[in-house]
Formats: sequence, structure tokens, C-alpha cells
Amino acid sequence: MGGPQRSPGDAAAAAPGGLVHSLGQFIRFCLVGASGVVVNLAVFTLTLLVFLWLGGHLASASDVSHAVRELVTRKDTEGVTHLAVYLANALGFVVSVLTNYYLNRRWTFRSTKEVAGELPKFFTVSVVAYCGQLTVFWLLHTRGHVAPIPSQLVAIAFVMPINFIANKLWSFR
Repeated sequence: MGGPQRSPGDAAAAAPGGLVHSLGQFIRFCLVGASGVVVNLAVFTLTLLVFLWLGGHLASASDVSHAVRELVTRKDTEGVTHLAVYLANALGFVVSVLTNYYLNRRWTFRSTKEVAGELPKFFTVSVVAYCGQLTVFWLLHTRGHVAPIPSQLVAIAFVMPINFIANKLWSFR
């Protein structure tokens, strides 16, 4: 009467831990990850712009526009040292981990467990993923001569599935 009959398999798929439930979590994780990419790239780019400004390479709005264009299209941007690129990379990582943890805790996994137990696990997973991300970034940027921002994007996308599985199975379990 009232609606379509559901098989026991349908209920299992939608139940916590089921395929449909996990797919929904993965989609939410990807959306949170996309917001993390925006945060990461914003912090990464702003940090590099600060280094350029401190080095006297930015005097006008057109200098900023030119610098951003170079950060997207060129491997080496005048005034941006390798140290600055890796410091900006690390700062973007830390800030995005904190925002991603909050959003994944609240929305993706809807966790009510103690932050003191979850955050160290989430951070550990993030550091391991960051090592993979940094390796891909280094290969693209240093060896492949790809500009910093595209290198960062590809490296982040590379580690996302691994990051999801580890957080689902360990950090938020």
C-alpha cells in the first residue's frame, strides 16, 4: 500500500556504513575538500603575495594582478623563492586542515565524539596525506616545471580519496 516495496538490501545500503550512506559521506567530503582547496589556495597565494610585497616586488594593483597571473602560469615568479613556496604550501595546509576538520566533523560525519580524540587522528591522517601531496607538488613543480598554483591543485586532488578512506575508517569511527 503507500509506496514501493523495499528489499532488506535497500535498507542495508542506506544504513550507516552502507554503500548509499558512504557515497553520501564521500560527496560531502569532496564538497568540504573543495572548500578546503579554496582556503588552501587563498592562504597559499596570499602568503606568496606577502613575500613579494615584503621583497618590494608589489607596488600597485597591477603588480598584484601580474604576480597572480605568473603564479598560475609560470614555474618561477620573480621574487618568489623556493623557501617561500614551501612555507606558503605548509601554511595553506595547516589552515585548510583546521577548516576541513570542523566541517567534516559537523557535516560529513556528524560526529559527537570528543575533539581531543578525533583531532589528533584527523591531523595525523592529514599529515600523511600532506606528505603525499607535497611529493606530487614537488614532482610537478620542481621536476615537471609546472607553475605553483596548478601544481598545488593536482597534488591536492591526488590525495583526496586516500584522505577520505582513512578519515572514515579511523578518525571519525
